[in-house]
Amino acid sequence: MPADGSTHLAHTVQADVLLELGSARHGPLLCDLDRLLAGRCLVQGSSGAGKSQTIRRLVEEAFEFVTVMIVDPEGEFADLARHIGATTIVAADIAGDGLTAAAARGRRHRLPLHIDLSDLAPDERITKAAAFFSGLLSCPREDWAHTVLVAIDEAHLLAPHLAASARDAEIRRLGVSTLTELCSRGRKRGIGSVVATQRLAKLATSVVSELHNVLIGLNVFDRDVARAADLLGISGDEAHKLRQLTAGEFFAFGPALSRTPQLCRIQLPITFHAGATPELVGPADHDAAAAAQLLDLSSLPESTAPTAMLARGGVRGLDSFLLEPAAPAAVRIVEALRRIAPNATTASELAGHLGLDGVGVDQALDLLGALGAVDTVPKGEQRIARLSARLRLRCSETPVVGLA
Repeated sequence: MPADGSTHLAHTVQADVLLELGSARHGPLLCDLDRLLAGRCLVQGSSGAGKSQTIRRLVEEAFEFVTVMIVDPEGEFADLARHIGATTIVAADIAGDGLTAAAARGRRHRLPLHIDLSDLAPDERITKAAAFFSGLLSCPREDWAHTVLVAIDEAHLLAPHLAASARDAEIRRLGVSTLTELCSRGRKRGIGSVVATQRLAKLATSVVSELHNVLIGLNVFDRDVARAADLLGISGDEAHKLRQLTAGEFFAFGPALSRTPQLCRIQLPITFHAGATPELVGPADHDAAAAAQLLDLSSLPESTAPTAMLARGGVRGLDSFLLEPAAPAAVRIVEALRRIAPNATTASELAGHLGLDGVGVDQALDLLGALGAVDTVPKGEQRIARLSARLRLRCSETPVVGLA
């Protein structure tokens, strides 16, 4: 019988999958996997609260029932990936359209994946994660039945509440819109998201609002305590307990976890958390001369690349695009995709709509994919394409939903 006490009809093919995450006051803490996929989940707590270990426990319990894809900004889950048989993809080695294709192929063939986003600059981390999420969302309808659980650690790095600077604002909007879209539109596409963050104040509110199940751990700052208490629906008198939680203690609440907020302790995972705080180690005993030699400071000249060269590089990039034989078709494809954004279409539909041959459409999509203007997959019978999230932000008010 499920945790909520309801009964099943006699013709139900499969009983609810209940994952044991830990212990609560009146027994084990059970997570209804079907409801988790439908309602998503937020795992939040300050550094050291046990968020990553909670994700590990959840993935270890769930991977036999659903395809798991781990999005790993800090490169801490390689051993978990090996434990569940996931293929590790190092995002630094693959272009954005390659990550889009990998997501679509992994979904089609039900392959567990581990996306390692470490060794990337902050803006690259966001754009490549967005490309991967786009691949999951734009997969064809026949693959929606291939349910997938996407576990995202340190999500505030991919969808920050605020941009660090005006220059970063567009990249931030890309990350926020894509992760919000994954959470909001993913349910009907068989995608469930588990999103972990250190602080609610760091993660975009549009993402948090899409997560209907919560595991809230240690919180220190007043703003975080107030928001966490609001999510849990607990009074101010009870909220002070959030400052006293120990590692592994969380308040659980939501359709997949508990009808009312209850304090629980998450069971330790089987795999080792590589991001655990290391033991203290003192500095090496070197004098100034030895330290200078080890640093080899003389070999580290200051970069002098002038701003003018960057500007000329942009013009050269435009020139290269204009001289490409596929440029005219690429422009027409962008206009067609703009009119149906945020939806996707197939290469064959584009060819018929624009009166182009298949080879010409493929060449134009390759060109647009290299520029990051469209989300697409490499050539094939079912090649699909839609505007990249960056461009979709500029035409979000477009009402048309299909090619004429």
